[in-house]
Amino acid sequence: MTSPLVARLEAEFRVAVDPVERGALSARLACYEARIGEFERAELRRVELRKEFGDGHSARVSILIMCLEGLLLYFKDLDPKARDRFLRANLLSTACMQNALIALTSAWLAHIDFNQGRFGTMASAIAKCFEAIDADDGSAMCRVSLVLGDSFSFVGQAPQSKAWYEHARVAANRIGDQAAVGALTYNRAALHIASARVRRLTSNLDASEIDYIDAEVRSAINYQYVARLASLDHLLSAARASVFVLQEKYQDAALAIAEVVDSAAVPAGSAELALLHADNAHCLARLGQFSRAASEAQEATSIPTHGFDADDCAVIFGALSNYSSAAGKSAEAESFGRGQQTALARHQKTIEDLMALLEPYFTGPDKAA
Repeated sequence: MTSPLVARLEAEFRVAVDPVERGALSARLACYEARIGEFERAELRRVELRKEFGDGHSARVSILIMCLEGLLLYFKDLDPKARDRFLRANLLSTACMQNALIALTSAWLAHIDFNQGRFGTMASAIAKCFEAIDADDGSAMCRVSLVLGDSFSFVGQAPQSKAWYEHARVAANRIGDQAAVGALTYNRAALHIASARVRRLTSNLDASEIDYIDAEVRSAINYQYVARLASLDHLLSAARASVFVLQEKYQDAALAIAEVVDSAAVPAGSAELALLHADNAHCLARLGQFSRAASEAQEATSIPTHGFDADDCAVIFGALSNYSSAAGKSAEAESFGRGQQTALARHQKTIEDLMALLEPYFTGPDKAA
């Protein structure tokens, strides 16, 4: 199913005569291709655009090329250098007074900063986006609303999160951006899982909530398939594995985790990879496969956690504590348990700090915009 956004851009490209306009349309098409995982096509366009516009004679196209390069880095490998490309694009947009691109690049900076836990700079980027939002075609509003939906979900403010997610969905549907709708369905599910796994460390979850999370993940997977979006494949598979862990379906979880890890799509040294190994250690120990479990625990502990977000650390340590308990290693279980408690305390402080930064947006999309 071709995205309406892509169909419109392709139609405009076919009739465009001006080289700069054609370059801008090609760059926007490539940006969409990068977001859905069609990296080879996006890269071919990037090379062609660099050949024609590498001398910088069009600021607008140069900025869009930087956005494309940032998206390729981000969606292929979650490469931290993606932020630098968007920061440069944002600075150039500001210098050239390109308000539509100021809004767009600010929204993407906010998106990246949220996922990197850089909430102070995220808040600054959101504010800058809204300052330029009047020039936006809907792309920046969709992205910044998604970021705010994610942020309110992360701090446990469901009504505000729902309002901003709905605003993002309306904006995405208006411009025909299926990739953004796919990101929305995935993010809602992923953040619900993340919240549930943190809460599971200190309390039980209702079976009805776990069933709801399961349905959210299934919905996200189905949408990715129908819309032919490939960029979130390994993240969705990891989310499915986490659902199995919450359901205590240890055999299913172990098989799902092995499939994700074997795909080599998970970034090396990432919190995602550390959690997959830690979860697998716990699941295999529960299944009585202690040798394999020990190997998985060793893989998990070989990944340094000092740069990870506090909630990720808490869940990783929690899984390793559960593994140690199941394997009869009480001293290790206590040690990981202490690490979990320290991480949970840091996480609570993070939540409080982020709540303060989000205060201007509590009143909802209409007031903020």
